[in-house]
Amino acid sequence: MAETFKRRAPSQWGEGGALKEEILAAAARLLAESGREEALSLRAVAREVGIAAPSIYLHFKDRSELVATVTRRAYEKLVAELREARDGGTPHSTHSPHAPHTPCAPHTPRTALRAMAHRYCTFALENPRRFRLMFGVERIVGPREDSPRHPVRLVLGAWEEALAALPGDRSRQVGAGQDALLLWSALHGIVTIAMALPYEVDRRGLIQRADDLLDRIVAG
Repeated sequence: MAETFKRRAPSQWGEGGALKEEILAAAARLLAESGREEALSLRAVAREVGIAAPSIYLHFKDRSELVATVTRRAYEKLVAELREARDGGTPHSTHSPHAPHTPCAPHTPRTALRAMAHRYCTFALENPRRFRLMFGVERIVGPREDSPRHPVRLVLGAWEEALAALPGDRSRQVGAGQDALLLWSALHGIVTIAMALPYEVDRRGLIQRADDLLDRIVAG
């Protein structure tokens, strides 16, 4: 049986931006489902959207640019949520009905960092496909000189900012970059292990492990 192709209604004048967003959303879904950048084809993306494959080239010059844009969007979304949590400064300020409730604490650099850690946990649990898109897709290896421009550094930068705001030596940027990498790596490991286990994640327990980690790394 031939595969049915559902054609998208042609865009009207000025609606190119909407089509671009549909292409990005379709590419993100397919990447998260396959788990391999190499498995993504522009033809498959076009079929998902309901357009002819050449239409994609009106918005992206090739697959690499499409994947790079999808990836950057995902990281930017995470960074925006981390900074929102930091600026709110209150742990569990995720507006999630599943997040455990704690009394409001004063807004300090420490509560801001704790709120970021909590948001990182809930972001992963509430957006598993996006989380996989950022950290679980098998990528096509690119030139080493391109690595400083990878959007993963946006996330690291958010942790560096939060640690640099703490009182003491970190406020003078002494070791803040390395500390941020160690903190994020440990927190990411806790979240990834929890999500990999074959049963429902204990959110309260995950948040508590994040708190324990911060208490150990950011002591004093």
